[in-house]
Amino acid sequence: MDYFEWNDALKVGNQLIDQDHFELVTLVNELHQAVQEGKSTDVLAKILQALLNYTQEHFQREELLMEHIAYADIEAHKAMHQKLLDQVLVLQDAFERGRSEVASNTAELLRYWLTHHIMRTDKKLSHAIREAGLLEL
Repeated sequence: MDYFEWNDALKVGNQLIDQDHFELVTLVNELHQAVQEGKSTDVLAKILQALLNYTQEHFQREELLMEHIAYADIEAHKAMHQKLLDQVLVLQDAFERGRSEVASNTAELLRYWLTHHIMRTDKKLSHAIREAGLLEL
């Protein structure tokens, strides 16, 4: 069983967003598994960087979509994205300064944050996308 289980409750009904979320869940699981297996800091650093990069790319895609539909809650949604990125950057910095336990903390933070962000905020965005007449991009 995966640490962070992808399931239908996490789907927002937009193929692009759902695929991004699936990839993020996969990366969180990869990070958690590497921590559990006691992988080297080099391996953990690569996974952390991939997770950060993919998260930034996903947020950019979502934010462009929000701009495209003139999403009413765009500023609040973008602020949530930035707050998470700031937290992850702090954790990544601590990891790079030798605090290897931060990798596990990052996996936990992202599992919690993604679950709640998807269930509350991204489902609301997906509804607005459908209301704007965009089924898929």
